[in-house]
Amino acid sequence: MRKILPVLILLIVTSTLLGCVQQEEAKIKIVDQAGREVEVPAKVERIVSLWPEATRTLFALGVEDKIVGLDSDSKKCPILTGAFPEKIDAISDIGSSIRGTLSLEKLAELKPDVVFVRTEDVELANKIQETFGIPVVCVRVSPPPEHEFSFEIISIIGKVVGKEERAEELKSYLERKMEIVTSVTSQIPNSEKPKVYETRADSVLIAHAWAGSPIKYAGGINIVHEAMPDAKSPWVTVSVEDVLRWNPDVIILHAFGKWNPEDILNDPNWQAVKAVKENRVYKLLMGWTGWYPEGFVINIIAYAKVLHPEKFSYDVEEEANEIFKFVYGVDGLYTKLKEDYNLSEV
Repeated sequence: MRKILPVLILLIVTSTLLGCVQQEEAKIKIVDQAGREVEVPAKVERIVSLWPEATRTLFALGVEDKIVGLDSDSKKCPILTGAFPEKIDAISDIGSSIRGTLSLEKLAELKPDVVFVRTEDVELANKIQETFGIPVVCVRVSPPPEHEFSFEIISIIGKVVGKEERAEELKSYLERKMEIVTSVTSQIPNSEKPKVYETRADSVLIAHAWAGSPIKYAGGINIVHEAMPDAKSPWVTVSVEDVLRWNPDVIILHAFGKWNPEDILNDPNWQAVKAVKENRVYKLLMGWTGWYPEGFVINIIAYAKVLHPEKFSYDVEEEANEIFKFVYGVDGLYTKLKEDYNLSEV
């Protein structure tokens, strides 16, 4: 009995130590969208998101209960606050890296297992990792340098938070919805594509300049990108004279801005623009500090309907409500947004 007891103790201690080692080694490696290799815990329980695109993806994956901290823009996102008002309100606001209000002290106090930032914030990501030892993953719907739309953000975040099956389900669903439009618009020659001018929420004279806009997939030509192909920012300030010179066929106003189509249609400064003459000014959904994986697809569906009404007979509101329901599990979200922000009937 005396010989057996030390052996049993040794086995217990050895087993405990091995268990600790295995627990410490329970990590996975991922390559984020900034090309960084990051080690994250195999089981993530506490998440901080400093980038609204990541936040929307986390809610779509169903891990919102693990989010302990958010950036200020995520806290104000109309789609998230419309779908999950109480949950969004309950999560700590730790400021914004984009607005210069981020509190790293608050972030550290939350003890997250992983932090998500946008791909442009590599310096911030490295600083958080080096200072606090917290893994940081860079993601974006339209990552640089090409800024082309991609569903990769869903796959990467899905792997990090252990929701790979749901991520694949989301991707496949959204790809099918997008294919309904792109299978048609990809066949339209450039000569038949309308020239489109797309505005930002805070000004009708700040326009989208990057190629990776829903315009491209919806069968249109982004006239601002054509005029400024090397723009360093997705949004550029222009003048009324620029718009008159470009003479767009269609003008798309940002859903969350204060301007309505009537404001442009009745403005004397815009009367010579073809889109105004032909009453082709619309207020449709766009992004809110970045894009939404599902919102980008809804934009494509809506844009295609106004750019090529002869080719698409679906009901945009019905399609958008269905997509939001699949992604967030909420009924009638697009209808609510349409009513709240006076979106165009298309």
